[in-house]
Amino acid sequence: MIENNHNQLYEGKDILNNLITYFAFAVPHLQEVKLNKLIYIAHLYHYSRYGRLLTHARFFSLGYGPHAPSIRSALKEQLERNAVYFEESQTSYDPVYSNPCLIIKPSLNRRQNLPALCLNTIEEVVEDWRDKDFQCILDYTTRTFPYLATTYREHIDFSIIEPSDSLRCALPLTQRLQLHRFVQAPEEVQDDNFTCGEALTVSIGELTEIYLALCGDLPDKIPSRENLGFNHQAVMNSIQLSDSYVPNPKAEHASILDQASRLTHALIDSMSFKNYSSRVALIAGMLFLKKNGYHFSIDLLEKSWPQSYLFSAIREWFYAIEARFTPKIYAGGGKPG
Repeated sequence: MIENNHNQLYEGKDILNNLITYFAFAVPHLQEVKLNKLIYIAHLYHYSRYGRLLTHARFFSLGYGPHAPSIRSALKEQLERNAVYFEESQTSYDPVYSNPCLIIKPSLNRRQNLPALCLNTIEEVVEDWRDKDFQCILDYTTRTFPYLATTYREHIDFSIIEPSDSLRCALPLTQRLQLHRFVQAPEEVQDDNFTCGEALTVSIGELTEIYLALCGDLPDKIPSRENLGFNHQAVMNSIQLSDSYVPNPKAEHASILDQASRLTHALIDSMSFKNYSSRVALIAGMLFLKKNGYHFSIDLLEKSWPQSYLFSAIREWFYAIEARFTPKIYAGGGKPG
């Protein structure tokens, strides 16, 4: 058993070293900070697709996004082996970093040998991010929910997250701006089509952005370190509970209200978003209704709160304010199906 663990650790270290030389070959203008984020994306892609860790590198939730200190040691080792070298560049596409900067170059003009599944992942990462600048990569990594769900300075533990394609999803800026407007004034967001996440449902990315908006974080900035950390599994369970609700085909309008009530109650019960849990949950219920074709006439959260957070009270609240909603009429006539 000890020998087997030793072999696994060696294999993980070897893969990390080869990742560095692979990215050095495949990605232009590769700075160390960009390499660190690309290897995080590779871990995210690999775990979401195969449910396995790519290497043993431990990423932490830090102020400037996910970061693995062990990558610097692996890079130093590759430099000592002459597998890669630093080249001074007078141009940098990252205004945060002053010129000149050091970019990583491969010593050999060939890709390193990697296991087939690992190679599939890395090729996908290169295809998606090869030509993106660092700011774009940073924006993406700091909006992935494994990073956001992890408390500042804590280890981002992929193994406790259920692998799925949603792991690699992050809301683009346009949709984050839309959600922040909705949080500030739901009654004013009338004609926007909310297309983020699954159609007519609320995604974990949307819930996280609602939370960040309530915390005062700006949609185009890295979230504040004090706001990092929430119970991602509890959030996923709440979404799944709502999605598992089977609508009554004879009472479609009531079923949508019931489903919003279930989602809101489950999120409040999970207490996932610190002091903002109940408000996130209520706005999530409103967003669910908005995505299903309802408009708001006033700011309901400020003027009418549920009497309690029991399911019956939340359900009663949604039914009571139902008269203030106007179901959206589509071009073909009728309510959304």
